[in-house]
Amino acid sequence: MRLPWLIAALILVTALAVVHLYALPHYWYWYFPWLDVPVHFLGGAVMASAVIGVVGTFKPRTFLLLVVGGAIGWELFEYVIYVAREANFVFDTALDLLMDALGALAVYLVARITVWRST
Repeated sequence: MRLPWLIAALILVTALAVVHLYALPHYWYWYFPWLDVPVHFLGGAVMASAVIGVVGTFKPRTFLLLVVGGAIGWELFEYVIYVAREANFVFDTALDLLMDALGALAVYLVARITVWRST
């Protein structure tokens, strides 16, 4: 049951990479400020799918630790790279973490309904 989740993570990360790599040189994040929201939602979904695919069995603490750790790690990376340019960094970081969590929650609920039905 792990292979479908790894394939899903691969498809999602490919979609995320295509959008992100096309958006950066065309300044879509500046022209369309709302684009950051679905990208972070998709990022949370990618992290959750990858965790489910790698860990396999339902371990809520491991799942939570890996997904939250990945989201916080990404935000620290953004802080180091972009902090000088962002005027509302605290609000942006909070919104990004919320969207990462919602994306991961959506994948968690799908996994809970399908894979972990009996647990």
